[in-house]
Amino acid sequence: MHGDAVFDDSLGCTILSGDVIIRHLAAHLRPKYVVFLTDVFGVYDRPPSDPDAALLKEIVVDEHGNWSVLKPALQNMNSEAIETSVAAHDTTGGMLTKIAEAVAIAKLGITVFIVKAATPYSCKAISGELCSEVPDDWLGTIIRRSD
Repeated sequence: MHGDAVFDDSLGCTILSGDVIIRHLAAHLRPKYVVFLTDVFGVYDRPPSDPDAALLKEIVVDEHGNWSVLKPALQNMNSEAIETSVAAHDTTGGMLTKIAEAVAIAKLGITVFIVKAATPYSCKAISGELCSEVPDDWLGTIIRRSD
């Protein structure tokens, strides 16, 4: 799904992000997992165009909504250490909004996969194949509760 234009009492007309929509749906429907499809392999510690960017493979969320990077083991990696950029055409906040909504979903106990669309990695995420075990060579980001 994707976002769309909606009427708003205070803003008039605005864009409602698909990431926000899926958080609300996940809270009500309680699926086993949610998949966010993107144009990059997952969440990086800085914009993926940076040659030193590292793909964050696993992020864990505690019961309060605080999160940290589990894999790879990086020093001092938390929400303040992530550098994101937003494409000019993205009116809904880009990866920062996606991370915030994924963390809110994971806080509910629902695993979130952020993965590049139209790749074998996204097919594995969508099919549910990753719910039991995630292979080391899978490219994407998993966000889940720490407990």
